[in-house]
Amino acid sequence: MSVETIGDPGPLPRGRHGLTREQVEASQYQRLCAAVLEAVGELGFAATTVADIVTRAQVARRTFYAVFGGKDECFAAAYDLAVGAALEQLRETVTGLEGVNFADRVRISFEIYLGFLALQPGAARALYVETLAAGPGLVSHRLRVHERFADYIMAVAQVGVRDGDLTAEPDREMVDMLLGGIDDRVRACLHTKGAQALPELVPLFTRTAVTIASTPAS
Repeated sequence: MSVETIGDPGPLPRGRHGLTREQVEASQYQRLCAAVLEAVGELGFAATTVADIVTRAQVARRTFYAVFGGKDECFAAAYDLAVGAALEQLRETVTGLEGVNFADRVRISFEIYLGFLALQPGAARALYVETLAAGPGLVSHRLRVHERFADYIMAVAQVGVRDGDLTAEPDREMVDMLLGGIDDRVRACLHTKGAQALPELVPLFTRTAVTIASTPAS
């Protein structure tokens, strides 16, 4: 999941550009979402201001307030957009693979995801550390994201059942426990080693996910 993943298109050209109103608004929205992740990852959620966001996005303050009610709303939107983009790419890349067993499919998923985070340390910190500092306003977003990742893992497991690598779908509650452990280990790595070390977690995450997926729902 990276800043680039959410589709930051860069500043709009000056003068007449031939873009529709919808294209202009989409560009501004994406740039503001990318900018808030960058700012929060670098400065921390509490210290980030609207001025920090609009400066990075190269968008006027009045445009910001035409799109978002404030910093909290912008950060929540960026969180949802970044996670959605990452999951979409994972689904397109991983679930469509042919001739790949379940364990390799899981490993590839973690390689892609942790590779995104490693390339964007600011966004990784914003999404895994600063979301906890953002207060209760982001609780519902975190819960929804947790559900979306659980749905993705279950979808990969369903492919494993289809291909005969798994005898049955895993216990959804154990998948929830897996995701909680992943969040904890990602945050610990960010605090102790930095984002560049996140790909080192691929073998551990793969072993754990395969073990849990091999435990059918009771």
